[in-house]
Amino acid sequence: MWYKVGQGKGKYFCEDASGEIEISMAVSARKMLSLVRGNNHIITENEIRVGLAWDIENDQAVDLDTSCVAIDKRGDVLMDHTVYYGNLNNTNLSIMHSGDERQGGEVGDDEVILCDLDSIPSKIRALYFVLTIATAGKTFENVKSARVRILDADHKVGICSFVPAEFGPATAMFLVRLARNRRRQWVMSPIADTDHKARDFGSLIPELKAYTRDLIPDIDVDPEERIAVLRKGGHIRVHDYIPGKTIPKWVCFGLKWDITNGVNIDLDASAVCLGHDLRPLDIVFFKQLRSKDNAIRHSGDEREGDKSGDDERIIISLPNVSLDVHYIGFIINSYSGQELDDVARASCRLYDPRAGLNIATYTISNASALDKHTALIMGFLYRSEHDQWGLRIVSEASHGKTAHDNVEGLQRFIHYHPPDEPSAHPGTQHVLQEMPEEVPQPDEEIIVPAAEFQ
Repeated sequence: MWYKVGQGKGKYFCEDASGEIEISMAVSARKMLSLVRGNNHIITENEIRVGLAWDIENDQAVDLDTSCVAIDKRGDVLMDHTVYYGNLNNTNLSIMHSGDERQGGEVGDDEVILCDLDSIPSKIRALYFVLTIATAGKTFENVKSARVRILDADHKVGICSFVPAEFGPATAMFLVRLARNRRRQWVMSPIADTDHKARDFGSLIPELKAYTRDLIPDIDVDPEERIAVLRKGGHIRVHDYIPGKTIPKWVCFGLKWDITNGVNIDLDASAVCLGHDLRPLDIVFFKQLRSKDNAIRHSGDEREGDKSGDDERIIISLPNVSLDVHYIGFIINSYSGQELDDVARASCRLYDPRAGLNIATYTISNASALDKHTALIMGFLYRSEHDQWGLRIVSEASHGKTAHDNVEGLQRFIHYHPPDEPSAHPGTQHVLQEMPEEVPQPDEEIIVPAAEFQ
């Protein structure tokens, strides 16, 4: 349609304005979504964006975390494809996390998870998006500014949103599930349930598996299954994270890393045994592969970090560790002199090698405190007053080519920061979670200019 150009008025007046201008408009009919609990919507877009934003309130910083937990066709959690602050992308980069923001207040979203749905491996049956509040003593009620928005990232169109403070004094929230249906289509289903104790997704494994019963009817839901997703200073009672609360004959400390920029990196994991008075009793490392009591065994030196699975493993028979040993410290050294912050995707975990169950995990990459350092006192196992074993994360940067260079640092840390008796994990006796009863979506179309989708 053509319109004559006028001279305008006021500050827009132009005496010489003349001619005609053509105006055209293109519109496209598109269903505008605002999914709620119980809706099931087939996602036709390729990329989904989950954004979390919050502000500092009352001058108190609060740490919120978003996570994307992957479940395979058998109902097992796939940690290599689970994305959170400690694992910023899955193995094929189809799920990406923007990084850990610990106090909010940034412009726009503070944390973002992007999912390239077409590239997600076929073995993944479902993805669960979880929001947790890490700051002790705080709940969602203390962060009234928090918002979670889920968008079609291709067209920047909203799909659903959440205001966590509206759900009361909870510490964790099951946001939505993305699951493949029988036609291999992705279906998004808001859950909007909360938990009042958990502060990371690792404590919610039974609940996540329970939500999967409609997809995998024979899934094994063990109320005691959980993974300790640890931060610096975190500590646990080891048996709290083992089904049946019985420590197996062998547990394994594994170190995993990738090659950086084509440079071979030689990282070494070592176990330092200390007595009750912190006297050094034994060191298990690449030149001494077994402890004197034969209860601690090293897998041997891996110099390039290119094997699948763990690159180095230290296997420990906790029931058979000498009674003289009260502390088993884990030291990581860069024998090649490579700084630890330059190592790609490096992580440590404690797990049951026979059952294949993770007990605890801790990520050491992307830590600015490791800059210019070649060693890390990762943490230590210790005997409690009741002859139970605890695990504490230290994460103190240091220097040294072998663990012998870091024994004094470990002794000094334990001397000035003796481990407390960790509190018992709030166990779950019955897991009753299930997906919400289906609620039909309203069938409406809104006419929106096509330019808004570009």
